[in-house]
Formats: sequence, C-alpha cells, structure tokens
Amino acid sequence: MTSYDYSSELIEKYKTKMGFKTDTELANSLPAMKQPNVNQIRNAQRPLTAEQGLEIAEKCGLDIGEVLVKLDIERSKSPAVQEALTNFLKRIATAVAVVSLSLSLMISPQSHDAAASV
Repeated sequence: MTSYDYSSELIEKYKTKMGFKTDTELANSLPAMKQPNVNQIRNAQRPLTAEQGLEIAEKCGLDIGEVLVKLDIERSKSPAVQEALTNFLKRIATAVAVVSLSLSLMISPQSHDAAASV
C-alpha cells in the first residue's frame, strides 16, 4: 500500500496554521475537501488532489510548485518518476540557494560601503 505521508503532513500543517481543533473544521474550511477525504488521507487510503494541495499551499503561504511536485511524487507508482521529480526539486532548491547567496553577496558590500562613508 502506498503511503500518503506528505498529504497527511500538509493537512496537519493547515489545521495547525488555521487553529482548527477538529478535522471537521478543517474539511468545512476547504471547498475542495469533505470530511471523508480527511479521514481517508489520515488513514493512508488516498492522497490530496492537486486542487486540495493548491488550496492548502495558498492558505498556508507554502511554495505552490513545491507542494504540487511533492504530491506528484507521493501519487506516483513509478520509482523512476519519483526519483526524477525528487531530483528536480533538489535542482530547484540548489538554484534558489545559489541565487539567494549571490544576491546577499551583492547587497552586503553596498551596505558596508554606505556605513563606512557615514
């Protein structure tokens, strides 16, 4: 049986972020979700749909692309597809880290120069 840990993790993040005490509150807050869906996800019987993942990502301020790719990884039955998608996420994360580091290095000398001239 496939494990839907990421789907369960997402609904738990959403429930915590929104301050819901029950899964019924969670289900009622998402138009694309019904109470039986939450139970099935928690019991590892089904994953979130892309639409449900998108809605949760938007409401939680999560990276939508990352959430959708992780849900695709979770739903895929092919180890080759899972590996390819995982490698894709790693490449994207690396690229973002490089850009962030480059930007911080570009900004840091300007901030230092401005402080020195005061």
